[in-house]
Amino acid sequence: MKGELYVLDTHALVFWFTRQSVSDEFIKYFDNQDSLGHLYISSIAFWEIALLVKKGKLKIDDIQSWKNDLFAHSNLLLMEPSASEMIDSVQLPDYHKDPFDRLLVAQAKSNNLTIVTRDKFISEYEVPVFWI
Repeated sequence: MKGELYVLDTHALVFWFTRQSVSDEFIKYFDNQDSLGHLYISSIAFWEIALLVKKGKLKIDDIQSWKNDLFAHSNLLLMEPSASEMIDSVQLPDYHKDPFDRLLVAQAKSNNLTIVTRDKFISEYEVPVFWI
């Protein structure tokens, strides 16, 4: 896995940054990848996080502050989805119904990134996935 570039699925981002629901090995590995500048996050993750907070499925008091703190304490690289990636996400096979995850797959494919996820539906696509 040396030299790979990763994009974090929303749950992977939250778990890694909060240091919850993942192993020490996961935290250490992705702290190292972050220090190397190998970690990406899609801007759509923040939309998904905001929706999860609104639905009461995730507890974050101030999402803007949480986001700012995340970028202040990491080397995460932000990716904006392109119009082509949005179109590609709709044209993917229907293994996954979640539009956020489908767009993440399209972004990973077009940017040659490995998706950090434990979502089994994502692994159905022809895109590398990784989880510790």
